[in-house]
Parts: sequence; structure tokens; C-alpha cells
Amino acid sequence: MKRKVVASLLCAAMAVSLLAGCAGGDTSKEDTKTEDTAKEEKKEPEKDIQVDEATSEEVQAYMNDSDENTILIDARPQEAYSGWALEGAKNGGHLKNSALFSARWLDCEYTEAASREVYLERAMEDQGISEDKEIIVYDYSGEQALEVAKYLKEQGIENVSTYQANDLIDNGTDVVSYTNYDRFIPTEIVKNISDVKTGKEEALSEEAKAVVGDNIDNIVLVDVGWGNMDQSSYFSAGHVPGAIHINTDSYERPRVYVPEKRSEYAKEWRLISLEEFRDSVCTQYGITKDSVVVVTGTATAPQGRISFMLRSLGVKTYVMSGALTAWQYNGYELDTDESTRVIPEAVESFGTDTIANPDEILWMDDIKAILSGEREGQVVDNRSEEEWNGEYSGYSYHDLAGHIDGSSWCLQGSTEEGEFFNNVDYTPRTQEETKAYLEKNGLDVNKTMAFFCGDSWGAAKIAYWCQSVDLNNVKEWGNGWIPWSNEGYEFIDHNGTKVHYDKYQDAVVDENGKDVSDGTNILADTEAEE
Repeated sequence: MKRKVVASLLCAAMAVSLLAGCAGGDTSKEDTKTEDTAKEEKKEPEKDIQVDEATSEEVQAYMNDSDENTILIDARPQEAYSGWALEGAKNGGHLKNSALFSARWLDCEYTEAASREVYLERAMEDQGISEDKEIIVYDYSGEQALEVAKYLKEQGIENVSTYQANDLIDNGTDVVSYTNYDRFIPTEIVKNISDVKTGKEEALSEEAKAVVGDNIDNIVLVDVGWGNMDQSSYFSAGHVPGAIHINTDSYERPRVYVPEKRSEYAKEWRLISLEEFRDSVCTQYGITKDSVVVVTGTATAPQGRISFMLRSLGVKTYVMSGALTAWQYNGYELDTDESTRVIPEAVESFGTDTIANPDEILWMDDIKAILSGEREGQVVDNRSEEEWNGEYSGYSYHDLAGHIDGSSWCLQGSTEEGEFFNNVDYTPRTQEETKAYLEKNGLDVNKTMAFFCGDSWGAAKIAYWCQSVDLNNVKEWGNGWIPWSNEGYEFIDHNGTKVHYDKYQDAVVDENGKDVSDGTNILADTEAEE
């Protein structure tokens, strides 16, 4: 049965990213586009806007001694900013002291509930781009910077100039990259892999070989999302040609862990053990310890989720940048033909019994150790404010509402404001922006931050995106609110009372064992939504 959700703050918020997981309230596991979601009209800058050109001396002076009155902006895709050498550049990364405002943000495919302008305005505000500043916009090719400069002019920023930085980027002296930039892989490389997989090209490019090796049979191209091929977005929205489909239910088995609960609220979607994932899921989809996995799909949260599982086993794993947005922006076609569905080839063995990286994901014992003070760190709830306050559970299949005592709250996103951890094209925000947001919510970025939500879908996305910009202390707690509350661990309900769930009474009780169930901290005994 398809997972069901109650109406929550973000149920309609992620129509294109289709996060299918906790984003201030978990959405359905289904990651297909909704019928009533309308594509936003693309906006192009006016053609007759004149923009001056900056000199190399001005750019170099700013990089070497930045001042508060000048903002240097990279107009290229986030992949190039973070570290990938694109457009024929000799180096990847961004010019020292530069911010990011990609030209792709202006007209990429977009259908989210929050407007495109919300994202653009936030990027400008958070990076100090304002009317009283001198703005220098650069790129590599000489085309993207002009688009961004014209847009900024339209926003009332007069002092804007452009600069073609190909020489500076190729020189590499003042270019900065993230160490973990390769958590994501550009669509240009994935396209080459896809073309070889589907027989359009005979061999991998030198750029692809440098990343994934030269054995195409060793590369597993994956489309991940809730549901089988026909239930998911694999055909309805389309998939990268040559990609096999992995149903998230294969590694988040819908099971009953607390059989004493009312049946309509007993089923959970917990991550299976790494051992079970290794021996039953990986082998089913032809993944071994020596595989190179490239993860794609419409929904970003399951991409982070499965990638951490694979990385835990030591599998070399990449996520394609920008969900399917960057892919389509570059003019690449998606496969929607049901006759070309790709069937995975199983293997007999994963190739090792070793769990190579057991600390990629945090588990229940880790969280209890942090909360008890035995381990340094912070437990961070990224659900909606209503869920945090215990006003409702956020899930039609879960009946307990509240938050964990000792946890912090850091909202992942909202319908009005969009996602706080990604740009409008579903790429990660810069390290500076993300760090500022974490600190704004009272978090210490120098200590472990164990993010969670209901099933921890959104938490996995947050952790993966943060780590890609070298904020490595952000971790995914693989369990989350639903297992925590179902297992009977203490939480704070909407009355501010410390309570826990007693499975034998099927009730919420206080510290004295008194039944304090009131229909909010545990739902009244009504028939579950169908």
C-alpha cells in the first residue's frame, strides 16, 4: 500500500524536488509530479540592458583584499563553483572570496510551491547582494555572467559589471574548491555514462574515466524513489536512460516493530540493517564492493538516504547534481518509454562482509549517548514547527506527537519559503550560507549535528548536501521520530509535559505512569485515513 500522509506544512511544497520525505513534515513516499502543479514561466532578462565590464585588476584586487562594498559573484552552475572543471576549464572551483548566483537559477525547470523569486531573493540577501554594493559577476565562457548581471540590474542594482574569468580559473592560483565537491557528479559526465549504457556511444570520455574508471560494466546507474517502476516517477516523469530503478521500500521495509500498537499506526519504514542491505539489496541490483554507483531521480531525499547506505559499505557513490533539473536544463532527454525499462542483473555476492564505514549513519544508541552527555553532539529536529510543538504527528500512519527532550529545532523548509539547504535548481547552497543558517538556529558547527525527522528522509538529504560543502559534522540519524516515540522513549508533548508511549496500554503516560493521552499527543481511536 502506498504510504499516506496527513496534510502538513510541506505536503505540497516540494512538487519538483518531490522530496518524498521529511522536509519540515514528511511527504508521501510517492515522488511523482502532482496534477495541479503548474510550471512557472521562465524569466529572461531584458536584452537591451547595458552592463560594463570589470578589469582583471579590479577582480584581483578584490580577491586579495575583499571589502564590504564589493561582491564578487560566480554565475556558473554550482557544480563548477564547488570544484568540477566544466566548459573546458583547466580547474574547477570558484575565485577566492566569491559568492554564487548561478544563471541557471533564472530559467531552470521549476514547479515548487514557493516561488522562484523566494529563492533568488534569499540568495541575494544571504550573500549581501544589495543596491548599495558594487557587484562584479564572472563566469568562464562570457555568457552566464551577462545574464545574471542583467537580472541584478532589473532588481534595481545599478553598479554591476561582468568579467570573463577563464584565464584566472585556468591559472588556478586563486581558485578554491570544496574537498567533498565530488559527492555530486555533473550531468555532463552522467550523460556520457548513459550514452554508453544505452549504446549511443562506444566508449566513456576521458573526463568520465577519470571519475568512474573505464569499465562501464562496473558502473551502476540508479534511479531511486518510492514505489516500483510503474508507481514511481520512473516513467511518469522520466528517468536517465539506462538507469535501473530502486524502490526505497527495498531498504526501508514496511514492517511492524511494535505489534502492540493499533494496526493502522503500527507500520513503520525503518532502514534495514547494513548487513541486510549488503546481502539482499545490493546483490539484487548488481552492486558489489567494487561497483561505482551513480544515483539519480526526481526526489533528492532518497538520493541522500541510499547514498549513505552505500557509502557505509564502502561503495564509491555519486549523486547526479541538481536532481533532474540540471539534466533537463542541459537539453538532455529523459526516458519515459515503458518498453525500454532496464532490468538489473543480480550478483551472487557483495564481495566482502566488512562494513567499511560504520559511522556514515548515526543510529539509536548514538543518539541516546549524545542526549545523555556520554558523547559530544547535538540532536537536531528538522520537522515543521507544528510537529516540533507536538500539535500533530505529521503522518497519517503515525499517532504520536511531540519532540525529543534535549533536541534542537532547525527547520528544513516551508511552503512559503522553500527549502533552506538547496538552491532553486536543487543544488547545495554555499558553505557560508549553510553554516550561517545552522548557526542562526543555535547549532555549533564544530560539533556533531545529528539531524532527524519522522523517517529521516529529509535528514539524509540535509546531511548529504551539507557534507558536500565540507560541513562534515552534519550527520543523518537513520531512525528518527517515529521509531523513537514508538519504542517508548521520553518526549515532550504539546502541553510541555515529559511523557512516553506505553505499548501495553497503547497510551501516552507521564513520568508517574499516569495516562495523559488527550487525542493530540496520541491520536484518538479513529479509523485511519484511507
